Order: sequence, then C-alpha cells, then structure tokens
Amino acid sequence: MSETTPDVGLFAQRLEHLFDTVRPAGKKRYTNPDVADAINEAAGEQVISQAYIWQLRKGKKTNPGYQHISALASFFGVPPQYFFGDQAAGSNSGLETDVQVALRDGAVRDVAFRAAGLSEETLKTIQDMIDRARTLEGLPAVDPVEHPPARR
Repeated sequence: MSETTPDVGLFAQRLEHLFDTVRPAGKKRYTNPDVADAINEAAGEQVISQAYIWQLRKGKKTNPGYQHISALASFFGVPPQYFFGDQAAGSNSGLETDVQVALRDGAVRDVAFRAAGLSEETLKTIQDMIDRARTLEGLPAVDPVEHPPARR
C-alpha cells in the first residue's frame, strides 16, 4: 500500500470514531444524512451521498478520493491525515486529534479549564462521575489516557 492510500480498515475505524465522538448540539450523534447534507450544502453541489458515507463507515468502499476525505475531515474538524495509517511510530497524533475534536465543544473546554489544578483524588471523582454520565446517556466507555502527573 502506498503512503498516500488510507489503510482500509483504519479509515473505516477512524470515520466511525468521529461519528462516535463528534456530537451535534442537542443530538446524540450525527447520522449519515446529516453529514452528507451538511457537506453538500457547504460545497454548493453534490459531493457525497449518505449511502457512500455508510459504505465508507462499514469498509464496503475502500478507496475514497481526496475530495471525499477532505470533505469528511473538514466536516468533523480534523486534518485529512487523520484517516491515514502512516503516522510516525510512537506518535501521539491520534490522541492529539481526539483532544482537538473534543475541545471543539465549548462545554468540554469549560470542564477541562475548571478541572485544571484540582488534586488527583478530586479529578478521579470527577472522572468517575463523567463515566457514569456516559453510561446513562448510552455513550461508549472511554479508555483511560496515560498522562504524566500534574505539575503543581
């Protein structure tokens, strides 16, 4: 596979991850028609169909063109490189992209800023509360992120 071709399974996984994590205000998640309609409206022409998005998410279509990759990346607020599997070994760019996506939501930014400086014990309590809230809202569990101890 060339360096410019998205990894088939990885592309579908990463697109699905965006659908799982990027949320519209007041809704549980974007649908394929939501994404197709927004992309087409922004472009002023038919760029992508909801059926094609479904095929990409399921790995049924395996070679999206740059126009589709770029349109999906722009819609979800990630760089087109997000979909590619040729990231440097040991790179945190996947995590960095997830953080960028999460911080696009003003309420998430507000929680993060308010949490800065709290003790590890208090942060653990807040994490437990957020995990419980995610369960109550039917959202997938989030794997703990390895991070260095907070500086004081």
